[in-house]
Amino acid sequence: MRVPTLVRRLYSLLMFLVVSVLGGVLSAGLFVPAAGIAAESGKAVALALNSLPEELKVGPPAEGSRVLMADGTVLTTFYDQYRKNIPLDQIAPIMRQAQVAIEDTRFYEHGPLDLRGTLRALVRSSSGNTQGGSTLTQQYAKLALLYDAAARNDVEGVEAAYNRTVSRKVLELRYAVALEKQLTKDQILERYLNIAFFGDRTYGVEAAAQHFFGVAAKDLSLPQAAMLAGIVRNPVTTNPVANAAAAEERMRNVLDRLAELGIITDQQRTEAKQFKFDKNKVQKIDPRGCVTSPYPHLCDYVENVLTRQVSALGADRQSRRNTLNQAGLTIYTEIDPRFQDAAQDAVSNFVAPTDPVDGILIMIQPGTGLIKAMAQSKYVMGADVAKGETFKNYSVSNEFNGVGGSEGGSTFKAFTLTAAVLKGLDPINFTIDSPSSMTFPRGTDFKGCVPNSTAVLTQAWPIDTAQSGSWNMYQGATYSSNTFFAQLEKEVGVCDTVKAAEALGLKRADGANLVTGILPNGKLISAINGNDYVDAEKPTFTLGNTKVTPLSLANSYATLAARGVRCDPIILKGISDAKGRTYAVPSANCTQAIAPEAADRVNDILHGPFSVEGTAEKAIIPGYLLSGKTGTQTNAPTILANAYTPDIAASAILTVDPKHPQAQANRPNPKVLPAISGLTVHGAAIQVSNGSGIGTFDSYGTKSGYTLRGQSGTEAGGSLLKPALMKVLPLLPKTKFVTPADSPYVGAETNADVSAIMMSRGIGAEQPVEEQAPPTTRAPAPVRRPTTTVTKTTKATATTTKAPATTTTAPPASTPPATTTTKPAPTPTNTKPGNQKTP
Repeated sequence: MRVPTLVRRLYSLLMFLVVSVLGGVLSAGLFVPAAGIAAESGKAVALALNSLPEELKVGPPAEGSRVLMADGTVLTTFYDQYRKNIPLDQIAPIMRQAQVAIEDTRFYEHGPLDLRGTLRALVRSSSGNTQGGSTLTQQYAKLALLYDAAARNDVEGVEAAYNRTVSRKVLELRYAVALEKQLTKDQILERYLNIAFFGDRTYGVEAAAQHFFGVAAKDLSLPQAAMLAGIVRNPVTTNPVANAAAAEERMRNVLDRLAELGIITDQQRTEAKQFKFDKNKVQKIDPRGCVTSPYPHLCDYVENVLTRQVSALGADRQSRRNTLNQAGLTIYTEIDPRFQDAAQDAVSNFVAPTDPVDGILIMIQPGTGLIKAMAQSKYVMGADVAKGETFKNYSVSNEFNGVGGSEGGSTFKAFTLTAAVLKGLDPINFTIDSPSSMTFPRGTDFKGCVPNSTAVLTQAWPIDTAQSGSWNMYQGATYSSNTFFAQLEKEVGVCDTVKAAEALGLKRADGANLVTGILPNGKLISAINGNDYVDAEKPTFTLGNTKVTPLSLANSYATLAARGVRCDPIILKGISDAKGRTYAVPSANCTQAIAPEAADRVNDILHGPFSVEGTAEKAIIPGYLLSGKTGTQTNAPTILANAYTPDIAASAILTVDPKHPQAQANRPNPKVLPAISGLTVHGAAIQVSNGSGIGTFDSYGTKSGYTLRGQSGTEAGGSLLKPALMKVLPLLPKTKFVTPADSPYVGAETNADVSAIMMSRGIGAEQPVEEQAPPTTRAPAPVRRPTTTVTKTTKATATTTKAPATTTTAPPASTPPATTTTKPAPTPTNTKPGNQKTP
């Protein structure tokens, strides 16, 4: 047994001599205790040598990526390690000297290996002990191997980096040899100072200097540099934030070493030793990820776009995350804090995170698709539901971490208007007799995209509305008449109505196609949910009984604002790295979705809701001309208001949180969502519009909260949209709408002008209508059709259709919209909103 043991010892000794030769440091008289080195197989050492590349290919240390808002402030930083890479000339000379003095005094004198230190480390490692003794080059090689393995999610590689065996030492030695062939000493020192861990989650000297002392690395003083240099050997026990005394003691050791080497004088050493670490000067580390971002859910959307849509960052989501965390990118967004703050303030002032109602507000720039704001009442990202925290983004689709969307209510009537205009119906002379209630009989065909589909009623469908009369499109939109729009949808066809919505940019929250019902995975929504069916076959589509994303709802109105130019919502402006290379970001893909003249007409019609007679009267903003539409979901669990100018489009939503205890108590039928009416909100500064401005409380508000009445115009429009838009509209150019030549509103510069025109024609009522959908507007449950026919669709065409027999004679084109059958009776001025007439 003695012979094999001796052979192994001799083999180990031979391998060590080879290592020494590789480093160019073999000298006469070298002696290594064979018994110690033989503790590890020489075969492993040889294998470590033979498996190495001739060069060590390692890039700069991993650096996180910063996401910037439009004003240059940081939205968030994505990183594995908090680091800021800088060149050596941006590091104070005393910092460089201190690190070399305490870690590797002869760094600039020896080759890749320091024989004395290396021999000591090998001998102690082979005997079961561990010791540094490495050169700075070896230490850098060790850290580079460790972080490279971590970046590749190589668990075994990370474990091996901490394995202080002889073979591992040899591996690092060989890499050190390769490094010194590739890099100068200054380059190695630069990389080491950028990669080293300095404690308290900081990597690299620049991040450490900024964090511990609030200065750049180039401005470090002597004691500051000495403290940082001393931390590196044991950054846990000498972390000055956690153990200032230990950090100061280590600093004094470094100062002594600097004095011994003659780098500083005794007087400098004495003065520097008086330095005391000041925790009050410690700077916060840049936020990591979205939880600590000032706008966490908007940040979450940015991250989802980056990892789902930016293929230039990697082949899959994980590789893209790795790139974000390690590539040191600068990501530019168009997020304007002024717009975001205006939206968030409006929401938070009305709805508290713990309320049984969720508030949402989106703003999009027409013609560009740029998302200007994305706010929600549950604004804190977290898991504490009792505190109103959530990880979900209420504005986006399920794919982007959404919650399933919201029904659009009467805001969908804008799509029926669009389809009618595209079909060639005359918005002024085409009128429909719109009674306060009516019933569509069984067998009524609403013209779905597929013959014999569920667009043909299988049972009678009763509908109620607040106003009655013979309306043209201007009047029908102003009063938001359900009976008018149900008949208009029947005239143009639900298929063309849905196609118009799709053209404008409306998207289902589950990702299914509005027309075909096909999900991104190729399956049919009807195959997943028996109560759901293709939107193009829903007679109730015009009343908004489809769950869509708030983002796409706002974007569809932005398309109208941009005269029919539809753009995909975008939030990224560009991406670049430290070398100036750029990465492609998702394009808005702007296209002319509908004719500009058609959009102009719809925009003109939708001035009406923002008038004294309209459902959004409480959201009128003095000095501005708005278009838009309010909406209330059937049985009113959700109320909405959309408003836009040619420069901005906004959508505000108040919707019941069905899981909230108060909402559950307001839910008589477990199969039906509870109504929003009767629930109380407790925003930070509840504001309810009084019609002429924003008041702190109206007659129904109290200091303990505001009880909702389910009024879309007052509550979603006046309390969310209005305060937000009042802040952002002055920041925008006052671009004018293009007015059709035969518009009844020719010359109107503001919504007050629109109201004056109405009043001069004797149209205005003493009290505006409030949007509150009655419970009888539900369509009959559909019969599921064969799924093999869902993809059969027809292309919408613009044709002129004669008015149905039920219509009355229209006024001449030059006549402004007027109630030709029934003029609404004035509402008593003391009537509470809950009792006002509703469409």
